[in-house]
Amino acid sequence: MKFISMFHSLMLLIAFSTAAYSQKVPDSTRQILTAILDRWHRDAADGKLDAFIGAMSSTGVYIGTDPSERWTTDEFRNFCKPHFAKGKTWNFRPVSRNLSVSKDSQTAWFDEILDTHMGICRGSGVLQMQEGVWKIEQYVLSAAIPNSLMKPVVKTKWGTDSLYLQYLEAGIKNPEQSLEMKAIFDKAEMVGTIILFDPQKNEFMGYNPARWEVGYLPASTFKIPNSLIGLGTGVIDTNYIFKWDGKKRRMAQWDRDLNLKQAFAVSCVPCYQELARKIGPQQMKENLGRFNYGSMDVHPENIDLFWLEGKSRITPRQQVEFLQRLNEGKLSVTPSVLAIMKDIMVNEKTETYILRGKTGWAIRNGNNYGWFVGWIETKGRVFYFATLVEPKDQQQVSDFALARKMITMDVLRHLEIIR
Repeated sequence: MKFISMFHSLMLLIAFSTAAYSQKVPDSTRQILTAILDRWHRDAADGKLDAFIGAMSSTGVYIGTDPSERWTTDEFRNFCKPHFAKGKTWNFRPVSRNLSVSKDSQTAWFDEILDTHMGICRGSGVLQMQEGVWKIEQYVLSAAIPNSLMKPVVKTKWGTDSLYLQYLEAGIKNPEQSLEMKAIFDKAEMVGTIILFDPQKNEFMGYNPARWEVGYLPASTFKIPNSLIGLGTGVIDTNYIFKWDGKKRRMAQWDRDLNLKQAFAVSCVPCYQELARKIGPQQMKENLGRFNYGSMDVHPENIDLFWLEGKSRITPRQQVEFLQRLNEGKLSVTPSVLAIMKDIMVNEKTETYILRGKTGWAIRNGNNYGWFVGWIETKGRVFYFATLVEPKDQQQVSDFALARKMITMDVLRHLEIIR
């Protein structure tokens, strides 16, 4: 009896709350809302961009049929503008509509059946009264699929949905744009991944996110933390010279005396092995732990090799997170050390952007793979990236070194971060 009494009380509370929040739509209000929504659809068909977007709240959201299509009002304007300019509009004809209004007449809900170029669709949304004017706060467009067709439709899109889910679960808002990056890797005859992070939007972008959490040897990208630790501990400074011992090395550009900036630029492995030995395993481990830099396996026996071979691993996502902490001054290094590091990391500088980064090349289980990690500064914004590539044909590595940066730059152009 006590349970029944509680259940009845709960049902009464729900019924009272619903009644208090909504009311029958007055005819005058219905006419106004109907006219607003009908005109909104006509403005889209006629390509009247200002009127179409102007009907939405400044904080509004438009959600389309594709998983990637969620736009704020400003983003939706930017999406519509080039289409409307080319006369590529859409004509959604309302067939039926249901309306509800809050008791204070400040909020309205609706759902409607639409006749569209995609067949029958359903639109639903919310309008709010703002300074005496109804504004569309949210609109959701959905493709209406008859139950009898659901199985073949699901079968048709199952493969695409499976791919999309990988990207959506990785925080990528535009899976289709990301999947298009495969062509960039294919053109270079490479497989791999790229992760980019836009801190201004707190948004990840990239290709093949399944590999973002897979650990790899850092290879020569480790020259970034190696330099930081050497400078921070006072083991070296910008005037330090790595003396060439006169022995021929694997790369001709290593066969000379080099300062820190020069050694970084030509990725001199013997120079940085010397630096790691000067730092020593204890200071190396302490600083890497403080940096939270991947999972490095450091001990006295491998102090000058641990980033090139063995068990040390860092994931593409960890590379990006480390770079962001570095650039934002969150690694507990002095401002002077940070300034030196940013200077030696400059890879390319143009009138429109500054590219900072480091490449790396390692061999794992007989397979070559390479890194390009860093960040790009352009138009007052920063984008962090980590690219990891492997040749499709491991016997053909002649273009491999160039492909690491080339793929990165092509992706940045694809995303219109640079031109």
